[in-house]
Amino acid sequence: MDQSTCLVLLCLSLCFSFGPPAFAQQNLQTGIQFFEAGELVKARQFFEALHQQQPTNTSAPFYLGRIAFAEENYEQAIPWLKRAADGEECNVDYHLWLGRAYGHRAQQVSLFRKPALARRVRIHFEKAVGCNPNHVAARWDLMEYYLKAPRFLGGSRKKAVEQAEIITRLDPTEGQKARQFIAEADQ
Repeated sequence: MDQSTCLVLLCLSLCFSFGPPAFAQQNLQTGIQFFEAGELVKARQFFEALHQQQPTNTSAPFYLGRIAFAEENYEQAIPWLKRAADGEECNVDYHLWLGRAYGHRAQQVSLFRKPALARRVRIHFEKAVGCNPNHVAARWDLMEYYLKAPRFLGGSRKKAVEQAEIITRLDPTEGQKARQFIAEADQ
């Protein structure tokens, strides 16, 4: 190797040692584009490699969880999404998708395991709303949980209506849909 090649390699290794440089963020966008285009195999390969290179980067486990979720493999999605949420305690999307994964998994398990998973759904939807009270999708999912869950798991029509009122203040169009959703559930 010549001296200039060694210098470039040294600079690259130093950049990765001290945190993600700007071009690493651009590379992250490449993986996100694969995911959003539905190229899940390429996205998985990208985020698995990213996770190996940067094990503390929470984006890699988040997208690996989202990929498993998209493939309806909720059992596999949960640990990835949990790792992301544990790594970045107050990220609305991490808690929202973890709650969704627990909810879908609860639909697949025995009656005896459902309550424990349902409690986790509520906990993560509430954390998502706590992280960003203006996040309409998080409020929607929490509203739906409150409306559908039995009382002993934290369900409450009153709490669902409160969420619909907040959604209405944040986005009147979504609020109208939320109120309609509650009205249809009451029938």
